[in-house]
Amino acid sequence: MSVYVMSDLHGCKDEFDQMLKIIDFTDYDELWIDGDVCDRGRHSIALLQEIMHHDNMHLIFGNHDVWLARYTQELIDAKKDSASVDMTNDLLCWLHYNGGYRTADEFMDLSFPECYDIKLYLEDRLLYKYLDVHGKKFLLLHAGLSEDYMHADTRLSEVPAQILVWTHAEIDANPFPDCTMILGHVPTFMYHPKYDGKIIHGKDNKTIHIDCGCVYGRTLGCIRLDDMKEFYVPSTYPYLQYYPDSYLKECGIQPHASSNESN
Repeated sequence: MSVYVMSDLHGCKDEFDQMLKIIDFTDYDELWIDGDVCDRGRHSIALLQEIMHHDNMHLIFGNHDVWLARYTQELIDAKKDSASVDMTNDLLCWLHYNGGYRTADEFMDLSFPECYDIKLYLEDRLLYKYLDVHGKKFLLLHAGLSEDYMHADTRLSEVPAQILVWTHAEIDANPFPDCTMILGHVPTFMYHPKYDGKIIHGKDNKTIHIDCGCVYGRTLGCIRLDDMKEFYVPSTYPYLQYYPDSYLKECGIQPHASSNESN
């Protein structure tokens, strides 16, 4: 049995399925998804249903998963009566500014039993998980810890969910000396162009960032905790330019051939 971790799938089901083939994933393996299955990509709900149907695939909540869980009942009510939706600022923020419309549209096309299956699944959520793999301790959480909680005696059970799913952690932001922290949330290319499409290993390998920006045209990254081997699948999405070409050249990096495309 092997233990794998991915994060920030964002509806990239084709890349996810390809990754399962590359790692030769079996019923005897375990897969942990470190947040953000849905939004922005093409197949969020189909991807979520695939994960739901596998007992050896586990979801740790990210901010986008929190949004979907928060509004599943409203979407179900809207299937019965479209005038029932109260378009709050938070709901608008999810749908319009964070790729939620694609997820909501796909959800609304489901049958009522399928909708309630998803609602029930999302009620049983994890915000973090400690794993012991061959004597090595790992902590999986989506976003990380804010400055107020960056001390070794922090109890994660006392940290607000908002912090765990929304914090933008620094590369080496791990206050716990006894475990390796694995984070998603911030695409690795946002830290520096040299990390474009790659998993980041912080100082002494104590913090690992695995959101390789698949939905932004980079890669889907996966790490096997048994031996820390990394796997990558190229994205089928347009490459989102983040750094100006002039800055990339100053860093000695050749600008991406598709850098002028946007997602």
